[in-house]
Formats: sequence, C-alpha cells, structure tokens
Amino acid sequence: MSFATKSLFSEQLVFKGLKQGLTLFIPEDKPFTHWLGVLDEQLERAKSFFRGGSILVELGERKLSPRELSELKAVLTKYQMTIKAFNPLAKKLFSARMKMDEPAPSGVLLVKGTVRNGQRLEHNGDIVVKGDVNPGGELIATGDIIVLGVLRGIAHAGVRGNVQAEIIALTLAPVQLRIAHIYSRAPEGMEVGQGPEIAHIKGETIVVERL
Repeated sequence: MSFATKSLFSEQLVFKGLKQGLTLFIPEDKPFTHWLGVLDEQLERAKSFFRGGSILVELGERKLSPRELSELKAVLTKYQMTIKAFNPLAKKLFSARMKMDEPAPSGVLLVKGTVRNGQRLEHNGDIVVKGDVNPGGELIATGDIIVLGVLRGIAHAGVRGNVQAEIIALTLAPVQLRIAHIYSRAPEGMEVGQGPEIAHIKGETIVVERL
C-alpha cells in the first residue's frame, strides 16, 4: 500500500460526533486512495486523540472494493482504531424512507351504491357503503367497515392487526367476517338480524351485538 508523498495538510476529512457515534465522512469526489493518504496524515497529527477509538464510516454512494476496504482497515489499525459500521446516515435515511413509504391512513372511503359479486374494495382507513354488499362482494379496510344496507358478502376490518376495528351494518348477514387476525363464518340457517348490528372482538372471538 502506497500513498502520494506530497503533503495533504491543506485537506481534511471530517469527523463528526453524531448521536450514533464518532463518524468519519469520506467524500466521493476524488479517488479513494487519495482520501486514504489524507486520513493517514490527519490521524498521525492527532493520534493521541483518535487512538483506540471505534468509528462509523460514511461513504455516501461509494462502493469499496475488497482491496480498498483492506487498505482502510490497515490505516485505522495503525492507530489502533476499528470500524463500528458503514453508512450510518444512509441506513437512518433508508429507515425513515421506509416509514414514509408506508401508506398513511387516508380517512374514509365512501361508496355510493351496491358492491356486487366479484367486486373487491380495499382501503387504508375506514370504508362506508351507502348500499348493500352482495354475496361475492368483498370489503377490506385497515379501519372500520360500515354498511348502510345489507352486508351479505365478506368484510375484513383492521387488516393490519387493529383489534379495535368494528364492522357495522343495518342488516348483518355475511358470508364471512374478519377483524384483525380473527375471522368468523355465519352458520347455516342463521336468522338475519333485525336492525343495525355491530361486530367486534371480545376475547379471542368476534361477537355480534345489536346497536
């Protein structure tokens, strides 16, 4: 491993004390060997401060070859330093982006009319149907499901594990009800309720009660 003999005192690599720990930022604008030379001189001038430390290394979009990684470790080992992790900021941004990409609840989906056989409606929030849900129709919501008519199809509320979700219908005669991870099928010959009813989780089962 060799570096240019020209002094690199005019250049400095940035070390920042971030929440995750002491972080070394290596720019992407020049060859990696150039920055290794800068790092070597910089650590030599301040070896009493850095010696024995564990650091994070932020590379941005730069990808290190096995040789470059070995040379970086060699420079740090010279000053009894170790690498804790690479690209801590990129990982933090990626994690934040993943959270941002998760669909946020978007309020109520209002459906005017009948949900017919073969229709499947999915919504990140509550679903309100001003009409009936026929057999073969399906409603899937992260929140509550309210049917201002006859619910004869399939309704799945709280699909992301919301056990507080409820299913309400003026007439409840479903093929299947599901709330969070719990589901219930209507028994054969079940009498259609008279008046609005609500289905919710009680214990580990779905119970239906008159409103």
